[in-house]
Amino acid sequence: MPDKDWVVPCGEFALLVRRRTERGRVCEFAVVLMAFFDDDWRGVTRYDSAHEQPHRDVFGRKAGLRVKLFLANMNNNQAFDYAIRDLTKNAQAYLADFLAH
Repeated sequence: MPDKDWVVPCGEFALLVRRRTERGRVCEFAVVLMAFFDDDWRGVTRYDSAHEQPHRDVFGRKAGLRVKLFLANMNNNQAFDYAIRDLTKNAQAYLADFLAH
């Protein structure tokens, strides 16, 4: 199973990406939106394939894990691509939500 880890710089944000494939299909993944504040990089939200179904973990700065949003109609390949697009497009809104909670 080929594993691949990389970082995608996105302006003031970064995406930490981990993907494991088998026969060209994504069998496990995690995509974490990171933001730099308070002199450190912090995870704002993440998509992953744990719990047998792809989902997004929504965090709050004070509250920690607030909710899991399951992607019921997506397989890991679809969810992995969606995660990168969504986090890149909505990074600023996700950071505002994280800081508010």
